[in-house]
Amino acid sequence: MPPQRLPIVNGDDGTWGDILRAYLMKEHYDDGTDNPDNGGHKTVTLRPGTASAGTAPLKFSSGTLLSSPEAGAVEFNNDNLYFTITTGTTRKKVALYDDSSGATGDIYYRDSSGNFVRLGIGSEGQALTVSSGLPAWDDAASPTFATATKTTNYTITGSDTVIFADATSGNVTITLPLASGLPGYRFYVKRIDGSANSVTVQRTNSDTIDGQTSHTLDVQYMSVTLVSNGSNWFII
Repeated sequence: MPPQRLPIVNGDDGTWGDILRAYLMKEHYDDGTDNPDNGGHKTVTLRPGTASAGTAPLKFSSGTLLSSPEAGAVEFNNDNLYFTITTGTTRKKVALYDDSSGATGDIYYRDSSGNFVRLGIGSEGQALTVSSGLPAWDDAASPTFATATKTTNYTITGSDTVIFADATSGNVTITLPLASGLPGYRFYVKRIDGSANSVTVQRTNSDTIDGQTSHTLDVQYMSVTLVSNGSNWFII
């Protein structure tokens, strides 16, 4: 078997042809005839690169895309890598993502530019929902309820679910967030004290609660469930 190397200048007399043929045929097709398919690469083996610049095993230069896609073509243009499939000869963008800040459990989704964007892993008990057309973690949509006890005035946030109002030490007002910012959200407010002080659930700005500006929890253990339709709050 000829050596697996290029012929040596001023050496290998009489065997140049055999050595060169063996070298080229290792990764080039040849059927021994005058065939235009001969010379094409086959079973290509890429050697590993090193940490030095310019030694990457495979490197593309950015160029202009073909005017008409060709099946099997791989193209690189600016920040996009493409591969053209056979069915319909359609050029497909290869989705890429930056994993430099990723963590176990992260989710990646397609953004409006066709790129992968990372959504960090949510907290225990959160549910995956859609907000403005994009995936988002949501406490309110969780199958478990986040609870908090409030003994003074408090404004509900999107991360709240159940508010226990305790007016033992004084009147308590629970203020709802803007309904327009939390369409479909639901909140539960329950009074847990039996004092003579008041517990009031009130709106923000011009929102209404079943057409009213506020709702009062008059007695101990009275509760109210409120849902936003994107414009106002309704008692369920």
